[in-house]
Amino acid sequence: MLTRHTITYVGSRGVAALLNLVSVAAFTRLAPVESYGTYLYIFSWGLVLYGATCQWPKFAFFALYDEKRGPGQVDTVVRMLGLALLATALLAGLAVAAGLVEGRMALAVVAATTGMTLFEGATEIARTRLAALPVGIAVLVRAVLVLTLGSLSLWLTRDPVWLALAVASANVIASLPPARVVWPMLDGHASLAEARRLLAYGWPLVFSFGIAALAQVLDRLVVGKSLGPGELGAYGAIADFLKQSFLVFGESIALSMISIAKRDARAGDAAASAGVLEEAARTLTLIAAFGTAFFLSFDDVVVAILLGPDYRAQALVLAPVLIAASVTMMFRAYYFGQVIYFTRTSHLDAIASLVMLVTVGGLSLVLIPRSGVYGAALAFAVGQLAGCLTFVLGSRFGPGGSRGPMPFPAADIAAIVAWTLLCAGVVAAIGHLPDGHSPLARGVQFLVLVAGFLAAVWRLDLAGIPAAIRGIRRPA
Repeated sequence: MLTRHTITYVGSRGVAALLNLVSVAAFTRLAPVESYGTYLYIFSWGLVLYGATCQWPKFAFFALYDEKRGPGQVDTVVRMLGLALLATALLAGLAVAAGLVEGRMALAVVAATTGMTLFEGATEIARTRLAALPVGIAVLVRAVLVLTLGSLSLWLTRDPVWLALAVASANVIASLPPARVVWPMLDGHASLAEARRLLAYGWPLVFSFGIAALAQVLDRLVVGKSLGPGELGAYGAIADFLKQSFLVFGESIALSMISIAKRDARAGDAAASAGVLEEAARTLTLIAAFGTAFFLSFDDVVVAILLGPDYRAQALVLAPVLIAASVTMMFRAYYFGQVIYFTRTSHLDAIASLVMLVTVGGLSLVLIPRSGVYGAALAFAVGQLAGCLTFVLGSRFGPGGSRGPMPFPAADIAAIVAWTLLCAGVVAAIGHLPDGHSPLARGVQFLVLVAGFLAAVWRLDLAGIPAAIRGIRRPA
């Protein structure tokens, strides 16, 4: 099951990641920098609303899910998500009535929040029930629709509001495959008892996810407000590309390995759960290490292919800092932050979110006026590091245990880093040859990284893939 789920999730998200890159390439060529920056501003506020109102029920559901009470829990969480969306619409309506935001902008923000809620809610319930295939299909459908509908909206209108509505529509339509898993369970089994359980676990998450969402986009909100949508467009384009590149694989690991580790923990098999978590840590480290080596070696090529001409110069300057931020964010969100699902306590997430917000907010106010978008990138990177360290130290020294449930296979991780550095050294040496920047040399550099990555996967037997291949090759 672990191998099948990992291949399904990583495969679907890998293809989706490629399509997302095509989307960014298309959007940054179809949209002026200012229009793309306005779209990112809309999406940032949508993410804040989603985090503050609609995100916590699905995480509480995943943490407390019990197969015996499954139908009642599913029915209850769906109704809670509906109420959360209603609250979001009311908040937006009040903001329009008070003159704080234009009606079109409010509509776009609510649409973005609704799309995220339907997609994330449906896929969360499906993945908790270990329905990997519908989730994989949903991810692919969303990527295709974001590209097609988003590009069509920009080609016809160049309007950031219409782009936001197109992306929201893609999320809604893509939620249908996993919704087929959810629909048969909506048979009136919702109960106040289940709602109270979800609320008792999740109420700190209302605070922490809202704060975390604000921390994730505060740098953008400050850039958009103080430097303008033009600066935000270029900054957000490269930041989104790097985050998606790493987080798509981090999310795949969480959907496959963390879900299975949680199931083993629910069944009382702590050893099996710890083994899966260690494998998740090794897999994330390998992705982070070789992903960093790739982007630092081919940043000029990637930026030229990915972004429109108006976005490129700034992207090359920001890339190293944003790579570090994206890697740290991946570990914070999809490994160390998963501790809350194994300890049945959510206060640590709230603390980490507050630490991130204070760090990003304080540094943004200091660095952005002095260093512009480079200061925003530094603030975001340091904020992610602060949040990650909060989870690490809190799970080790906080109440409830000395080491916490998230294992850290230090020897394997050190070996992965050392192997990656060796491969990166070979790539750098090729680059210093007389024809080190020729197409042939760049191709050899790429093959070195691919071969090094595959060798590490085989040596560590990650996700059971090498063992499965050996089993296929073994004669009957």
